[in-house]
Amino acid sequence: MQAYLKKHGSSFSGHSIKVNWQRSDRSVVIEFQIQKRLGPTWQSDEIYTTDWSKNWGLWNKDVFEAFLQLRKDESELTAPYLEIQVSPLNQPFALVITEPRKTFFAPKILDFKTEVSVTEKFWTGKMEVILPEEIQGGNLYGGFYSCLATEPREFYALEPNREMNPDFHRPELFLRLDE
Repeated sequence: MQAYLKKHGSSFSGHSIKVNWQRSDRSVVIEFQIQKRLGPTWQSDEIYTTDWSKNWGLWNKDVFEAFLQLRKDESELTAPYLEIQVSPLNQPFALVITEPRKTFFAPKILDFKTEVSVTEKFWTGKMEVILPEEIQGGNLYGGFYSCLATEPREFYALEPNREMNPDFHRPELFLRLDE
């Protein structure tokens, strides 16, 4: 499946973000391309590592994110979901969210691979993940997001929230991804 992310808010969009995804049982493969229309170089920080469990705060620079939730039915909004991220330097991050903004943890075991390629105007990437045991259910719901550290900072989402401030941790806005 394929989609373009929408910019949060009403101002001019400085980027174009295309995402493709495919699910196979417990495995999800996500490919994305971000095209920079204007702004400075890609924002990342070498203090982060290749260990997804140690990159707290990665989202303060440029990141592409996916939130993945398995639900037995559409109304199961409280099911845990997996948040995965990658930076332009191929630095990953992952959390299991059991209650948005309140209860979360790094999964003990996670089969998660990332690849990125960066030029001045394009950032392409691939994330492959096998959903951890903490994520149980049937149909795949979720969203794709990007935080880009331009000035002012830009936020993109598959399904943006309508409030003034962007909020990605909104399971009620997650879309069914495996239809």
